[in-house]
Amino acid sequence: MTLIGPGEYVSMTNVPNLLGNQTNDTMFTAASSRRLTVVNRILNTPKPYMKRTSAGLETYRLASTKTQVTIGDVSKDVSEPKNPEYVPIKYLKAKESQHTLRHLRWMLQKDLLGQDMFLMGRPGPARRRLAMQFLQVTGRELEFVALSRDTTEADLKQRREIQNGSSKYFDQSAVRAAVEGRVLILEGVEKAERNVLPVLNNLLENREMHLEDGRFLIPASRYDKLL
Repeated sequence: MTLIGPGEYVSMTNVPNLLGNQTNDTMFTAASSRRLTVVNRILNTPKPYMKRTSAGLETYRLASTKTQVTIGDVSKDVSEPKNPEYVPIKYLKAKESQHTLRHLRWMLQKDLLGQDMFLMGRPGPARRRLAMQFLQVTGRELEFVALSRDTTEADLKQRREIQNGSSKYFDQSAVRAAVEGRVLILEGVEKAERNVLPVLNNLLENREMHLEDGRFLIPASRYDKLL
């Protein structure tokens, strides 16, 4: 799992002043001056997810009820989960930082568009915590898969086990998420082996999966068109 979205704002307004006082015999060459000028222009370009006001960056607030979640100017209608035990809890603080709220606002926008999110960031629990915070604030049920080099297709689809003397297939997290309408978090996608990648690609791109017990998962909208 990785974090894509808003990053931190960095100001380098002092760079042009430094460059303006340099002469040809200084340590700054013409090439390095151009590079610093370009970097300064990029870093000071307003980001689309960071609105500026006369006082600086816009301050976002989180408001949540049983029927609606609002972060800044983005709102989404929510409903009560069927299985509250699958909803993460105790991840949100009483007062979250603006940095976190910017990320959550971006994730809420992606959710409204019905798009998947690929989170990128430094090693550590920040990405997972951010995903859990989003699910908590929206009241969404969760299925979690930690991918590794030992992960096989059976870990994503179905496992065959013996129960009461007979062999049965048991749905795994990815299948349960698709059937029950839950959010699937895949952590460690970069560790997945090549034999698992086609299964993940078919699930994420086409929303399809062939199961060992003979079932075939397809999107509900596509199934309705076949009727």
